[in-house]
Amino acid sequence: MKKLAHFNESLVLYQVAAGDKWSLIAQMVDALAASAPVQAQRDCISRAMLLEAVTAREKERSTALGNGVAFPHARIPGLRRAVLCVALPREPVDFDAPYRKFASVAAMMLVPEDQPQIALQLMAQFARVFSDPVERAAFMRLDTVSGLYEYICRKVLANNTPVTARDIMRAPVAVVHPDTPLREVTRIMNDHMMDTIMVVEADGTLAGEITCDNLFKLGMPHFFTQLKSIAFISEFDPFEKYFAGESRALARDVMSHDFTPVTEDATLLEIVFELAVHQRPIVYVVRDGKCVGVIDRILVLDRVINV
Repeated sequence: MKKLAHFNESLVLYQVAAGDKWSLIAQMVDALAASAPVQAQRDCISRAMLLEAVTAREKERSTALGNGVAFPHARIPGLRRAVLCVALPREPVDFDAPYRKFASVAAMMLVPEDQPQIALQLMAQFARVFSDPVERAAFMRLDTVSGLYEYICRKVLANNTPVTARDIMRAPVAVVHPDTPLREVTRIMNDHMMDTIMVVEADGTLAGEITCDNLFKLGMPHFFTQLKSIAFISEFDPFEKYFAGESRALARDVMSHDFTPVTEDATLLEIVFELAVHQRPIVYVVRDGKCVGVIDRILVLDRVINV
């Protein structure tokens, strides 16, 4: 099976001295600039160009993945094949991860400008390995370049698994319960700038969702929602139902049961199909009926476009 990226032992930097992430990034760029895919195009790709691209991407947003891994990367115009460099610094390096959890491993990926999915796939592969405490401990016990190289080839590069829901989902920002008053529901949605909020039972089971579309249409007669214009209507108060019943309305009274749950193994293609074709505002990632993550359209676009 073809590897996801060019990678050899010269691209494993073990026990490298680096005072900060910029020093580590520079040393990794040096190794990548000397790699065969880059050297084959040295007339249009220079070390300075690579360093500028990776540095600019890192300044946009931290590339720390969590679990002690950082993934500095860049899309390179003219590059024909993705190239990977993995570094283990002597001391963990600050990549601006939340809670100042420093990185013990940095995996730098250069990908062709038109193939961002390769970087996304490799990030997912590394995240799967390092989110498993057993795998992470096994990797960190390795103390030779050859051992690290073989492990990465076997566990990351040769494992050509599609990007799945667990790789891109995020934790829910907020949830409400069926008995939450509608006034509280709308306050929470406004506070968190949410277009859609999930409704969960006391044990965490996903019960439904409430969208702004649902709320705006509350109390409107069906024919009204089919109109192209309201020019001929002189008397209609769309908020009459709110004023009449807001004191007693609960989340259960307005929530919809027409939502899309997917498993953690759902592929990116399945998720995009639900978001784009079925026009779902959010896809809910569930395990045993309980929501463990959410994926919306902007999250998918951010993962793909800004990789």
